[in-house]
Amino acid sequence: MRRLIPFLALVAGIVLLLAAQVAMAQDGHGDGPAEGGEGEQGEQGDELAALRGAAVFAEFCQACHAPGGAAMVAGAAFEAGGVEKAREVVENGYQPDEPGGLAMPAYDKLLDDEQVDDLIAYLETWATGEIPPLPEPNIDVKLEQVPDYFGDPAAGAVIYAKSCNGCHGPEGKGRLKPDFPGFEFSADTRLIVRDSHIPAFGTAAGGSLSDEQLVDLETYMASWSLSEKKEPASAEGINVLMVVMGIGAIVIVGAAYISRMIFTE
Repeated sequence: MRRLIPFLALVAGIVLLLAAQVAMAQDGHGDGPAEGGEGEQGEQGDELAALRGAAVFAEFCQACHAPGGAAMVAGAAFEAGGVEKAREVVENGYQPDEPGGLAMPAYDKLLDDEQVDDLIAYLETWATGEIPPLPEPNIDVKLEQVPDYFGDPAAGAVIYAKSCNGCHGPEGKGRLKPDFPGFEFSADTRLIVRDSHIPAFGTAAGGSLSDEQLVDLETYMASWSLSEKKEPASAEGINVLMVVMGIGAIVIVGAAYISRMIFTE
C-alpha cells in the first residue's frame, strides 16, 4: 500500500500537467496552428473564409451596408464594382465626388490582410445567393433600467454592437484615430446620432433607426457610467494552479522516493 500511494500521486501530477496543457491550448496559449488560415484548401476553405468574413462584415460594415449590398443609411449602397474594386475601397476608403456626400474611412490599418481576404470572400457570396448569415452580437447587459432614461439598455446594446461598435469600439473608447475615434457620452449624443452627417442613423435623416431605437441606444450608452468595469473571466489562473499542483505532486513523489532510498541503504 505504501508503494501504491507515491505511484498514484505521480499519476495525478502527470494528469494535472496534461490537463493544464490542453486547457491552455483551448484558450489560445498553445503554439499550434490556428483554426482556419493555412491548411484550408478548395471549396471548404472558401466556405470557412466566407464565414469568418461574415463576422468581419457584421462588426465593421453592417452599420451602413446590408447583406447583399443594399444601403442601411442614405447614400451608403455598396457599389464597389467587382472584387478588386471592393478591396480597394475597403483598404483605402471612399471620398465622395460631391461636397457633403458620405465618405467611408480606410480600413487598411484597422483590419489585417487575412480579415480583408475573409471579408472579400464573404462579399463574393453575394453573387451566388448562398450568403452566410451574419452572427448575432454576444451581449451581456445586467442593468434593466437606467435612472433618468426610459429605453431598454439591453436592446440598446444590440443596436450599439451593430451600428456603432465597428467604428467607435466598446463603450465608445475608440479604435484607431483619427478615422475611428472614441467619444464622451453626453445629452447631445442622441441628437448627433439621429441628425448628423457621419452618417445620420435616424429614419427622418435617411437612417435605419427609429426614435424608439435611438432612445434604447441612448439608454445603453448612459449605462456605461453606472456599470462596474470588470475584466472578463479567464481560465488562465486555473491553468497556472493546475500546473503548480502537478509539479508539486511530482516533486513530493520524487522527494519521498529519494528519502526512502537514503534510509533503506
